[in-house]
Amino acid sequence: MWIQYALFSSFLWAIVHILDEHCVDKIFSKPWLGVITSSGISAGIFTLLPIFHPTAIIPNWDLLLICLVSGAIIQLSQLFYFRALDSSDSGTVAAYWNLTPVFLPIVSYCLFGSLITGGNYIGITLLVIASIGLCSIDKFSGRWHTLYLMSIAAALQTLVVLLEKYVFDRTDFFGAFLAIALGIMISGLASLASREIRVTFLKDLPKIKQALPIFIAIELINWGALYCGQTAVKLGIPTLVAAIEASTPAYAFGIALLIAKWQRNRVDQDTQRKLPIKWGLVGLMMTGVWLISASA
Repeated sequence: MWIQYALFSSFLWAIVHILDEHCVDKIFSKPWLGVITSSGISAGIFTLLPIFHPTAIIPNWDLLLICLVSGAIIQLSQLFYFRALDSSDSGTVAAYWNLTPVFLPIVSYCLFGSLITGGNYIGITLLVIASIGLCSIDKFSGRWHTLYLMSIAAALQTLVVLLEKYVFDRTDFFGAFLAIALGIMISGLASLASREIRVTFLKDLPKIKQALPIFIAIELINWGALYCGQTAVKLGIPTLVAAIEASTPAYAFGIALLIAKWQRNRVDQDTQRKLPIKWGLVGLMMTGVWLISASA
């Protein structure tokens, strides 16, 4: 069941990546403003969540602290993610998120001695190779600066996944989910304590208000992706969950193709020639997912 949650989470993340790139390119004067808008809108969504699960149990103080710290780390990784989007395209950035399934097996082994099967390692390798190939086949602009930023983001995300697994194994899942979400919001809104950040935010506020429906849509999808991803971590093995979520660029490719067809945009000859290669890479991803699911 965790595989279905991880795959759906990847689909939702692909939509978020595409919409985030639009906001960074067209709306924000500074890419890190996405952290603030995300936190502000999430605060409104957060107040409604207990309605869906009124019996959620708040974690004990020690686990609650870990949840809040995990949320703050997620927000910090988002800061590097938005900065990366400012210097590169969403596809390239999505590819670099796949450093997480590369880091996780190494860290899990070093800290806990955790090992996975040979089939799992092959599946992870296929997913990462296909994901990077799917993105680099078009453009790889600003790749070294983007690699630097996303390496930090992926390392932070690796830490978050391990902390989440630790917490989810010891307390009520939905209560921990809410606590992590609270940590995300508090850490994001706390940045408004800086006068420079407040001034920049107020300058962009008119544009942000005009695009409010887009931001609300992004956060609703974002929360859905976060919930599905964390549920997958709860039910499955973190290393394999991160590997499955490496399929995000394949979804992004499919969505972009559907949008082009819907808008009846003419696909140039160069893109036409690359389509068979891209579909081949998607097939390679599907093989990787099958190898992971078959031996999970």
